[in-house]
This record gives sequence, structure tokens and C-alpha cells, in this order.
Amino acid sequence: MNPYAGGTERELAAAVAAWSERLGPRIAAAEEAGKLPRELFRELADLGVLGMTVPERDGGLGASTVAFALVLEELAAAWASLAVGVSVNSGIVAGSLVRFGTLDQRARWLPRLIDGGGLGAFGLTEPTSGSDAASLRGTARRDGDGWVLDGDKLFVTNARYAPLLLALLRVSSSGGPRGAEPPARHAGITAFIVPLDVAGVTIGKPERKLGLLASDTSAVTLDGVHVGADALLGEVGKGFSIAMAGLDAGRIGIAAQAIGVARSALALASAYAKERRQFGRPIADFQMVSFSIARRRTETDAARLLALRAAWLRDVGRPFTREASMAKLYASEAAQRATHAAIQVFGGYGYMREYSVERAARDARATTIYEGTSEIQRLVIARSLFAA
Repeated sequence: MNPYAGGTERELAAAVAAWSERLGPRIAAAEEAGKLPRELFRELADLGVLGMTVPERDGGLGASTVAFALVLEELAAAWASLAVGVSVNSGIVAGSLVRFGTLDQRARWLPRLIDGGGLGAFGLTEPTSGSDAASLRGTARRDGDGWVLDGDKLFVTNARYAPLLLALLRVSSSGGPRGAEPPARHAGITAFIVPLDVAGVTIGKPERKLGLLASDTSAVTLDGVHVGADALLGEVGKGFSIAMAGLDAGRIGIAAQAIGVARSALALASAYAKERRQFGRPIADFQMVSFSIARRRTETDAARLLALRAAWLRDVGRPFTREASMAKLYASEAAQRATHAAIQVFGGYGYMREYSVERAARDARATTIYEGTSEIQRLVIARSLFAA
């Protein structure tokens, strides 16, 4: 029994789990090609997954954060690359538009994030700012009634599929030289909705990554991009809080992804351990094998409870920043241990590409890095615990 998930949440997750069972034949080719099949977006839209976090008033399902976490877990258990794309689109990007967008902005952009035509992208990281997000140097300056945007964003997920980039830039009245040192830590950081089909936007080559091979990760350059006044999301200078709110929610999603990957790897290892015979009996009979899987499964289930606690706190409107960091930290590191244990069970076969447990190990590695490394999560947790 799950103390946080009700019947509706479980039904949604079960529907996605059933749909995900059909993904298997598509995964190898997509991983080799380095991109997600676009027809999957339409299928997810038909299921309502892309609009899960969007209220009914804006055309979505209005589902809870708990439901979304369970759905992301099911997607990641089948294919982490797809879960990442959905998490960014429906979590950070759609979630930010729902919370901070005007009626016109929501009416214009949310349908494009939930209809399956593409997946939204989020641009925060820059060449000189990763974990230290407040040091970003991309700029926005006023130009009549609109804005001119300049900057380089790295490690952008979904850029090739995206109708829009939610970009964090620093408002500069003087329009100083590109790359100049920012005047203050958070001063002027502002969120903008940037259509990716406008002049001045360049999407770089896809990054070659260790894992998540079908998830598009690219640099996006904004070079004198002209946008209207309606591109401003929220208030000038309030973008840092928008980004942090998005990351807090996104960390619940990453925890869910890590849990899904770990769960899948352990299921594969358990099945293999029952079939693989050594010294005249299944290797599952050996305590060193069975105890390893038991320990990692226990950690995975504990991680799920941490993730659902954070999701539930968000749903009921209570503070959840610390709990989201706890869930992300514990789940992502538990996934490292689970996938390592799973490969050990498979032995040499686990190191071979034809066994999907190898992909799980590579995909899990990223969960300790993006949307705040494990070190950053420990910092967030410690600051919260010792705050005056």
C-alpha cells in the first residue's frame, strides 16, 4: 500500500506502464540514431501524459505531482531517455508557464507543449555557470516594446523538438559587451519564452553522451534574438526564483526517473539470477547474489517513499525544497548502487550492449548530475537543517 498515492494516481501509472511495454522494439534503433521518434510524442499526448501537470482550465489533466512522479517512474523503467524529455517538457517548462504565465501566454504556449508536436526546452546552464546558476552571463536588453537576447546555453534537453526555450538571462540596460562580468549575484536574472524558430537562434550539434543516448542534448545560441514584450515570463529580475522553483519540482522528477531505472535493472537481475546456473544450481540460491538484490531493492523502495513525500508536500502547498533534494540525492545514488549490483549479477554479459542492464547503468549515472549534482543537494539539505 502506498501512503501517498490514491487510486487515480495508480491507474494513471498503470496505463503508462502498459503503454511502455510496447517501447522495447523501438529503443535500440532510437539510441543508435540519438533521437526520440516523434510519433511517441503524439502517443503520449493521446494518453494525457504531456498535459498531466497542466490544470484542466488550460486544457490539461490537472493531475497531482504524485501522479506525475509515478508516471515518470514507469517511463524511466522502460526508457530513461524518453522520461527525461517528458520531465523537462511537462515538469519544468509547462509547470513554469502554469505558475507564472499570463492568460495569453498560457493560451498560446501550453497547447504546443501538450499536443505531441514537440517537447519544451529549458535553458539555464552556460559555459561559465552550472551549479552556480546565479553567475549566468547571457543578457537581455530592452528594445522599444520588446527585447534583444544574447547568450549561450549548454546541455539543453529537447532543443531539436522544442517549440520554445524557457531561457534565463540577465537584464542589462546598457547592453554591455557579451560575456562581461555580471554586476551582482541574482540581479536582473529574468525568464523569457523564446520561440526556437526565430532569427538569431542556433541549435548546436547533439552532444555525445555516456548515457541517455536518445535524449537530445544540445547547445543553443541566442545572437541578437528579437522578441516581443510578451516573451517576458513573470517579472523582470524575478527569473532566478522561477528557475529555482522549477528545479525544486524537477528534482522530484529526477528522483522518480532514478527509481524507475533502478527498479528495471533489479528486475532484470532477479530474473537472470533465477535462470543462470552455476555449480549446479541457480545463482539466486547464493546469498551473495540474493542479499545484494534484496538490499538494493530495499533502497529503491525507500527512495520511492522519499520522492512521493516530496511530491505530496508540493501538492498540498507545503514547503518541499529540502525534501525534493533529499529524494533526488538518495534516489540517484541508490540507482548507482542498484545498477552496479545488477551488472555484477550478469557478470560479463552485463557489460555487453545487447543486454539492457548495461544501458540502465549508463542512464542512471546522469541522475546524480543534472538539475543539481549530489554535492549541491547535500548543500541544499545542510543549509535547510542549519538555517537560523
